[in-house]
Amino acid sequence: MPLYIKPEPVDDGRVLQERNAVERTSTTVSKVKQDPDAVEEKFDATLNLMDEKPIVPGPVANVSSADNKENKDQVVVATSAPQYTRYASSEEIAEMKDVALTPPSTTQYTPEDALKTGLGIVSVIKEKIRLLDIGSKMRKDVWRKELDELLAHSTPTTMIAICGATGAGKSSVINAVLDDTIVPTSGMRACTAVVTEIGYKPGRSIEADVSFLSREEWKAELQILLEDLHDEDGKVKAPTDMKSEAGVAWSKVHAVYPQIPLDFLVTLTADQIIARDPGIERILGTTRKISAANSKEFGKAIAPFIDSKEKKRGKAHDEKNKKKDKPEGPALWPLIRIVKVRCPAKALESGAVLVDLPGTADANAARSSIAQGYMQRCQCVWILAPITRAVDDKTAKDLLGKAFKTQLLMDGNYDTSTVTFVATKTDDLSCNEIINALHLEDDNDLLEIEDKIMEYRRDENAQRHIKEKADAEGKKLGQEFRDKRAIVLEYKEWIRALKDGKDFEPTLTAKKAKGNKSQKAESGKKRKNSGDSPKAKRRKSNRDDDDDDDDDDDDLDRFIVDDDDEDDMSDVESVVSRLTESDKDSDDEQSEKGDDDEAVDNLVEEAEEEIEEEVTVESLKTKLTAAEEEARAIKEKLEATKNTARDALKELSKLKTRIAKAQRQKNGFKFCAKARNEYSRDSLKEDWRAGVREMDQEAAMQKDPDNFDPSFEARDYAAIDLPTFTVSSRDYIRLTKQVEGDGEPTCFSHKADTQIPALQEWCHALTISSRERTARSFLQKLKTFAASVQSYLDDMNSVSEVDRAQLRQRWASDYEDPRKPRRPEQAFHPDRNRAASEETQGKEREPTPANPDGVAPVLKEKFIDIVDEAVWNLHDSFKSGLEEKLRIGSATASEMAYETSMNFGNSMHWCTYRAHLRRDGMFRRDLNAELCLPLTSSIAKSWGEVFEQDLFAEFGRRTTHAIEQVIEEIKDSAAAGLRERCRVQGDLAKEDAQIALRQMILIVHETLQKEQKETSRSLSPHVQKQLRDVYIRAMMERGKGSVARQKEVVNNGVQGARGDMFAGGSNVLMEKLSIAAETVGRALDTSLSELAQKVEVLMSVLWENINTTAEQLVVRSAAVEVVAEISQQIQFWIRAEEARRGQGALV
Repeated sequence: MPLYIKPEPVDDGRVLQERNAVERTSTTVSKVKQDPDAVEEKFDATLNLMDEKPIVPGPVANVSSADNKENKDQVVVATSAPQYTRYASSEEIAEMKDVALTPPSTTQYTPEDALKTGLGIVSVIKEKIRLLDIGSKMRKDVWRKELDELLAHSTPTTMIAICGATGAGKSSVINAVLDDTIVPTSGMRACTAVVTEIGYKPGRSIEADVSFLSREEWKAELQILLEDLHDEDGKVKAPTDMKSEAGVAWSKVHAVYPQIPLDFLVTLTADQIIARDPGIERILGTTRKISAANSKEFGKAIAPFIDSKEKKRGKAHDEKNKKKDKPEGPALWPLIRIVKVRCPAKALESGAVLVDLPGTADANAARSSIAQGYMQRCQCVWILAPITRAVDDKTAKDLLGKAFKTQLLMDGNYDTSTVTFVATKTDDLSCNEIINALHLEDDNDLLEIEDKIMEYRRDENAQRHIKEKADAEGKKLGQEFRDKRAIVLEYKEWIRALKDGKDFEPTLTAKKAKGNKSQKAESGKKRKNSGDSPKAKRRKSNRDDDDDDDDDDDDLDRFIVDDDDEDDMSDVESVVSRLTESDKDSDDEQSEKGDDDEAVDNLVEEAEEEIEEEVTVESLKTKLTAAEEEARAIKEKLEATKNTARDALKELSKLKTRIAKAQRQKNGFKFCAKARNEYSRDSLKEDWRAGVREMDQEAAMQKDPDNFDPSFEARDYAAIDLPTFTVSSRDYIRLTKQVEGDGEPTCFSHKADTQIPALQEWCHALTISSRERTARSFLQKLKTFAASVQSYLDDMNSVSEVDRAQLRQRWASDYEDPRKPRRPEQAFHPDRNRAASEETQGKEREPTPANPDGVAPVLKEKFIDIVDEAVWNLHDSFKSGLEEKLRIGSATASEMAYETSMNFGNSMHWCTYRAHLRRDGMFRRDLNAELCLPLTSSIAKSWGEVFEQDLFAEFGRRTTHAIEQVIEEIKDSAAAGLRERCRVQGDLAKEDAQIALRQMILIVHETLQKEQKETSRSLSPHVQKQLRDVYIRAMMERGKGSVARQKEVVNNGVQGARGDMFAGGSNVLMEKLSIAAETVGRALDTSLSELAQKVEVLMSVLWENINTTAEQLVVRSAAVEVVAEISQQIQFWIRAEEARRGQGALV
């Protein structure tokens, strides 16, 4: 059965509810009598001990004071939900079989399950602790902090930076991974021009925070954009090319201020421009929140903020504008600083956060700074590029760039667990080009597919021929049928006339005059109902032959059965009309008449030969019967022909589908796309290995050029396997019908073939290590905390008060010996020789403990030397590992500086070069970073090695030894009857200390990594600062030959400042590393101080006095039972986690 915890007490019912809780637990302890009044008074005191409210899930019924006045005897108490489910074994947890559900659910153990259950357990423990009378202030402080830390645990996030040039298909890939259209892919430029962070939220709605640039940030960008609109002579540039610097600048400013013309705009300052639109000025520095029920509504809601309002074209739009002549409003996309989106995407459910980083061609320093900050924080990097670049050998080696790879190496991220390459647009292909490029002409799979296509083509041609022949035969038979029907109808009319005694002159069945077959038809014109009748004029049908044939079938059945239908004479008249019109043709046309006319003539001749005899009703009926039989025979032939045509049409449809499928197999995952994807993946992986090898060789050559051996393999390069995905987001979106009206897929027939599902799974895989590590750490901390609570609750009645007092006088920090004078108040680290930080200088100093020989004070004194040594070791590691490399790298960078600057200026258009100068060297490229590249390359490997080594191994050993030493002294000072209990409690304290120490080192390591990442990126800003005056002087050059003079100013400025730039930059790096070491030392001080108190709290159960009143005995007894059960449940979860990792057997 699941455990329940007591709900939050409410208003006047608080005391009553607490009394009820005590009464419910009283059954666990026999022979204990309670005084209700005493219980009320005691609980009023104990509720304030921890000064915290219990965490209760679900709603709590509130009772207002007015309700209490009217219903004093009725207090509504909410029932609480279960905090966690109890399991009978670790096997049951591993399988997660919840028998309470119908049908039972079965899922595998996950870190999220462990975390969720653990948080429920923490809430139960917290509630039980709240009811205890804890006398020790140190215990209350330590437990409160531990509970807060445990409850603060949540699913960790893994930030994934998505990098790629314009046109790489980033937005489409993101939408495909999210299974929804979250990121705009056209007409909305802001989401590709600013950092966009996309995280998970439960539910169905989509939320976003759109942050705008501050006024100062927008002003700084406006100043640069205004400069981009002027040429070297200060004249206004005409932004004819919207991709040029002037075009980009005008598009941004005009988007925000569409009513300001260009010639007037360039006369204004940035402040004047901002002041012209108070509405825009009010938006600056704000954040707008957006919430929508679905992606369609989200797109509409966010469009006013990020729509680029590009010019629309088309007659409909032009006509609409003529009718609606309203001034264009301002666009906000150039003002956006960052967009944070939260959506219910399954791929992000496990903690992945996608960060879409824009390119470097952005004039805004704030956005560039944000992008750089994300690169420091992101644990993973996805590199996106169209697959065509990989096929053309423009693989990861060129796409990443040396500076980017150098930074990855310094960050310790140049490995296959961090970088993922995604080749996009795999559905964009030409089979012939791929076959020729990859020399696949003789591939068996290709030949098999092409043979199949050729076979289908042959079958298609054969079926098409059959259908054409059947259509022609059907047309002929159809005409014969209609002619025969006209004769049958004439017989019927003739018979009807004879019966009525009327004259009847046949036209189709009358005997012809020899030599002129048209005479009979000519006489037909004299008939009353001749071809001049409207009924005789047959109208052409718009229906196809099959429909006409169906009508013929119906008419046949009708005229054979119904002899009284006078309307059927229209068919006879139609034939007569057709024959009459044929007489008007020329002799040449008569000689060339079709087979249909000849057939009619033959039928008429046959009928005429038989009319020479006397015509009677009986003879006519005989002829009618014969004509009907002939009509039926024609109908059967016509039906057979129609069936043949239908069968051929069905086969053609099937063959068309087979050909399309075979062609998709050739294009897609069966051959061409598959072959290119495999080739691209292999190329990217091999190129990545080559890049690692080059970086290792460069580092080895710089380290020891005299003994450098190119054949030496620094690592197993074959084992390096870069995660690579070849994806088609377009076909995936079409297969999933994510976008309505987007058509059918062009290359892939199955979602798995697009590799988007694999990329979605990769999102989960990238987070699994951090999720499992977090869950494992949480379970271990929870285990030791529960054990600490359980040891506190254990019965200590067997220990005499004398033995307790002896240990308390010796080791309790709060014990004050009246026989000893109290030490004066002083800082607790009197001999600390490390400089105090600004943070610690302003803080209240730690008071001197009442007993300086207590456990915590003694440990803190020991920890001082340990931390000092750890910080000194960090300084020494930085100096020995990097100082010499920095000196060599500085010299190399100094020698190459002039050449680097010259090549930089000569490699681009003069307008682009000036755009770089206006932005202090950073635009589409970064001159400052390129100047630093020789230095950063020389130290990259050494830098990574320094921070990859275990810098805190000795620190951990010394800290553990100090704790064990104090615990051993406590055991030695205890009475003989208490030593076994000291040993047990000491083991618990050591285990708890080890877990806390591992967590401490992990946090300190993360702090150091953060500091080193920031430090490693400080060199380029230092160079930029040194060259800022050079950039300004260069931009002052105007007139003829100014470009050459600008380059000369920069090149000479770089040459003159190279000493301060690189030697000074090296000193800056070392200074920042020293500050980082001090930061680590302060973090260790704080953590070890808390650890010292934690050890004393764990050991203090040996000497603390406990409250033995009746009500506290009841509370303690109930808590003992619950905590014992909790400890067992925690152990089950730990074993299940170990089994998941394959490190332990389920018990």
